[in-house]
Amino acid sequence: MKHFNIFKFARIGALVLCLTVLAAVAAFAQSGNTNGTGANRIETRTVERDNDFDWGWLGLLGLAGLAGLLPKKRHVEVHENRTTNRT
Repeated sequence: MKHFNIFKFARIGALVLCLTVLAAVAAFAQSGNTNGTGANRIETRTVERDNDFDWGWLGLLGLAGLAGLLPKKRHVEVHENRTTNRT
């Protein structure tokens, strides 16, 4: 095995280890929402404030505005000079 491959696998292993530790810390932090009795308390509220506006169309207009930023295909002009020798 080459040196390069060993370092590549070591970096990938370190990344996986860090992501695993961060996921464990995040899961532990979510379980701390208890009141005095030890039971979890969850409150949810649903408030609709969009005033019946269809936000999907606004997103499509935004994407259409970004379409002008796409790279344009370059037309490559090819000029050929042919010389033929006829005998």
